[in-house]
Amino acid sequence: MERLKYISLVAELRQIAVRRALALLDEKEDAEDVAGEVMIRLWERHENLRENTDEVKRLADTIAKNLSLDILRHRRRHPILRIFHRQGDEDEDTGNTPDIPDSFTPQHYVEDKEAGSIVQRAMSQLPYNWRRIVEMREQEDMNFAEIAQVLGTSESSCRGMMSKARQRLLQIISIMTR
Repeated sequence: MERLKYISLVAELRQIAVRRALALLDEKEDAEDVAGEVMIRLWERHENLRENTDEVKRLADTIAKNLSLDILRHRRRHPILRIFHRQGDEDEDTGNTPDIPDSFTPQHYVEDKEAGSIVQRAMSQLPYNWRRIVEMREQEDMNFAEIAQVLGTSESSCRGMMSKARQRLLQIISIMTR
């Protein structure tokens, strides 16, 4: 696809990506991230795209759907680690959680607080490097390449440590909640 034609479609493609991501994900920030990633991927291959704009729009929609599903799979695969994201949403000054959804009951709030406390105690029992990798990955949203650079190790080593840390966290949590 010609560069100028692609550029003329950018706003519409981004809107398609955001709309699809919002349909699948709850959070606007995640949808914006997905849309950004879609735009990057489309730009990287814009020269190989056909001139058919409908086809390019369908591709943007498909990429957004797949990226959104990847995020959902990640959340399902590691449900305990979702607590980090909820804790990060809390207002540090007041301790209140902003923008609480209507379906969020006081019981949910108490359960989240208790679960967060359990996770923090479990985290404190992990070896330092494991704990640091989990924090960088889940709280700071760093990718494995960035974590490897910070720790001065390889990306595959970070992935292995993250896997072991998650397994150990689940073991510790299961012992703590018996």
